Amino acid sequence: GRCATRIDRGTTTNRLRGTPAMAELAAAEEDAWSDEDWQAFPPLYTLQPHAATREAQLNVWIDLLWRWCKAQNSWTVDVASCDVFVNETINRRLDENGRREVAKAACRAGRGELLENGALFVLEQQPKDLARQLYEWAKATGRLGGVLTLAEFDD
Repeated sequence: GRCATRIDRGTTTNRLRGTPAMAELAAAEEDAWSDEDWQAFPPLYTLQPHAATREAQLNVWIDLLWRWCKAQNSWTVDVASCDVFVNETINRRLDENGRREVAKAACRAGRGELLENGALFVLEQQPKDLARQLYEWAKATGRLGGVLTLAEFDD
């Protein structure tokens, strides 16, 4: 439209604010923007009103949160105080409502579970992926249809 121009990364930008459209950025190649690029992107810290843009934003947050958990080797997150939602360098933080939305979106996407204490347990793998891996292992080892204990999976 009239508000769009092109910038060096080939993404649409809003002339009024000069920032790339989040939905377009999220849809670009995964390696086009690093975690640091996303965390330095001020609009990421404000829940976006447009449904498609908000969905893309929440997916970016879920991915950032997953990689943060992996780096910390800790999969239980106190969403209210998690460092991943804060960037002091640009003086931005995702507010409490935004953090709750990220947690709910992670659960809807099958990438997390809310615990009774309000923390989010981020799943290292989605259950469907783990089930597929177990099935393939059982098929490859001739154990399909058998009954196994957890100890036997370690063998």
